[in-house]
Amino acid sequence: MTSVGPGQPQKELIRAQNGTYEVTKPLATGTFGSIYKVKRESDGKFFAVKCEALNMKSSLLRQMSVVLASIHHPSPFFTNIEERGTVPNRFLFIVMPLYGENLYELMMNTNKDRKFSMATGLHLAEQTLAAIRDLHRNGFIHRDIKPSHFCIGREIDGQHHQVYLLDFGLCKRPRFVKKNDEAEEQMRKNAIHYRGVVKYASVHAHQGKNLGYKDDMESWWYMVLEFFLGALPWALLNKESEQDVLHLKRRITAPMVASVWRTTPETTAGFFDLLTIIREPKDVAEFVEYDRIADGIQKLFEKSKSNTQEPPDWDCMTDYKGPGYQQVLMIAPPEVGLKPEMDFGKSDPGAGGESGEQPKKEDVDKKKKKKKKSKKKGKSNNKTTSAEEVE
Repeated sequence: MTSVGPGQPQKELIRAQNGTYEVTKPLATGTFGSIYKVKRESDGKFFAVKCEALNMKSSLLRQMSVVLASIHHPSPFFTNIEERGTVPNRFLFIVMPLYGENLYELMMNTNKDRKFSMATGLHLAEQTLAAIRDLHRNGFIHRDIKPSHFCIGREIDGQHHQVYLLDFGLCKRPRFVKKNDEAEEQMRKNAIHYRGVVKYASVHAHQGKNLGYKDDMESWWYMVLEFFLGALPWALLNKESEQDVLHLKRRITAPMVASVWRTTPETTAGFFDLLTIIREPKDVAEFVEYDRIADGIQKLFEKSKSNTQEPPDWDCMTDYKGPGYQQVLMIAPPEVGLKPEMDFGKSDPGAGGESGEQPKKEDVDKKKKKKKKSKKKGKSNNKTTSAEEVE
């Protein structure tokens, strides 16, 4: 990042391999980094740049880059990375398309009661369902499904009724084990755990169990319930009350929310039927029946007497023109590794440290021997994992 000389207005620039970007304003700041709106100098086009400090122990930007590079079945609901790079001794960055507000911001700011109308909530449920299904189709679980990780496109691009999934930094491939006497112990040792907020965590996530595709979908169900209620029944419980949150999630029923959800009993019951479908799979390797859920969403339009063409809450003058749910062939993804570590440029110190030095030959040989040893051990334990993971 550079700035202009003295006496001139300060201009923050980020130089990448294919262009130079001028920082125009900050968009968001969080625990894991910051996002800025930038303008590409060559054509004046606007983008978003996501930055992350070089000293992060576990890089979410690297993981996001690896996940998106490993996608075999592209999805219209996924963001993409324009380019990536490193500002020496400061941070990694990725350049992404610029989008509109995220779903949490829309829910908080669009209506006075801070929740979506029935038609808007169902349309968002349909699109976010398709996005998660497409991620699962590529063999990943998200582990942090929540409204702020989805956003709409920009009106200037004609995409403000379309939903996009933005954050892939906590995605993992599920870990499956063969059925044998040691399976339970292996599952405990190698479990993929939840990394999101308590509010949307699945029951299995609360219990510290190995996570699969259905756990993302259970988080999705809580998110959609929040669309309609404005706040989940356990929203006021703090982190220390996690057992109380788990208790409510295990026992939640349609009558419990009927008093605050102003809709027909048939609609409430139909929505809870979706949770039953989500919880049906007994194994982490099983897909949820996404098409049945999509069919259930369509029936909810009928039960709630909602118009499928009703304008979304944030664009009340235009009939809804977002994409509909399209069925796809769901085949269990092959157990293949992720793409290699993504290059963030010649100034990138690499995932293992900040020196940028090439590893010594003896260190490489030691790693190879260690890897062979672990493979033999894995065979003796009959352990099967779906992919080598980047932590």
